[in-house]
Amino acid sequence: MLLGWMRWFDALIPAYTIERLFWESRTITLQEVVYLEMIYAVLVVMLEVPTGVLADRLERRRLLQIGTALEWGSFVVLLVSFSFGGFALAIALSGIGAALRSGAENALLYETLEQDGKTETFERSVGRLNVIGIVAAVLAAISGSLLATRFPFELNYVLSIVSLFIATCCSCGLVEPKRVMSDERLTWADIEAGFRFVWQLRQLLIMTSMFVVTFAAFNFIDEFWQVYARDVEVPIYWFGMISTVLLLIQVPGQLLAPILLQIATADRWLNGIGWGIGIGFVLLGLFPGQAGLVWMAGMAFLVGMVEPLYLGVLHHRVPSVIRATTESSVSMLLHGSIILIGLVFIVGAGMTLFIAFLFIGVVVCMHQLVVIFIGWRGDA
Repeated sequence: MLLGWMRWFDALIPAYTIERLFWESRTITLQEVVYLEMIYAVLVVMLEVPTGVLADRLERRRLLQIGTALEWGSFVVLLVSFSFGGFALAIALSGIGAALRSGAENALLYETLEQDGKTETFERSVGRLNVIGIVAAVLAAISGSLLATRFPFELNYVLSIVSLFIATCCSCGLVEPKRVMSDERLTWADIEAGFRFVWQLRQLLIMTSMFVVTFAAFNFIDEFWQVYARDVEVPIYWFGMISTVLLLIQVPGQLLAPILLQIATADRWLNGIGWGIGIGFVLLGLFPGQAGLVWMAGMAFLVGMVEPLYLGVLHHRVPSVIRATTESSVSMLLHGSIILIGLVFIVGAGMTLFIAFLFIGVVVCMHQLVVIFIGWRGDA
């Protein structure tokens, strides 16, 4: 399946292993990293839903092709940039590309399965695609860390550009499932349709909230584990192994979503995972040290379950006509949460990275308490 090859080369990015160190070598500070992340998130928030509507009205494969090409372009810009402005341009291209792809890939996958009468395998298919990406990322992490100890960081970016170019080429072979097409113009009713669908289903709204906050919080582990490892005096040659563990430990949750649902409902799993992520951040903040990398591994194990569990609930319920729009609406909420949590992170990072993680943990735990209270009121 071409989606699998796309996911493979899209994740085969050795640059990610030394991303923060490369950015620092180009004079990008920790606070500027967060500002760039916020630029990315703001662009995604602005464009997510309109591009989701486009994906539902036009060919979803076209948006995937353009989005992948823009991601390739962003790495080209990063390679030649030596200032905040250049990095901001690269992040903007990446954000626009992410918005174009968001919702379109899973909608294309679900309707391909629907066309073949295999929608019951959606969670398993999502998990397998994610595992393909994880395995590719592991190979990229190992090779990237080894290359970084012998060659300039720029080589990792050159190889990443090649991989993304191949992913773009793979996207050109995607086939659109048969469905009713529409050339009507976008309306505000279309843009809010996804939000309205989630809002009207109370249980889905609660699960969406847990998914959004949990995933948004873990984003800061993905982004700053390298800085954490450096601050607790882990040698750079261990970075590839750390990245490998943080990725591979997510595999069981990605593959076992159908089995997990036989043990307990998705909302119970998401609630428990949310508490695990919140407490993990608190431990990272209160007890900084190399043992904190173990907490990170535990958090990565938990977060591996989140996406297939939630997307299964969402796509089995949402109508086809607003499938990409609804997922884009959720993604917009996710990136909005990244912005808000990023503001909390900036306040903490003004003291230390460890305090920033502690603040995030407190926010996630408070959210879980609010979710419990809302659920209790609804059942009363």
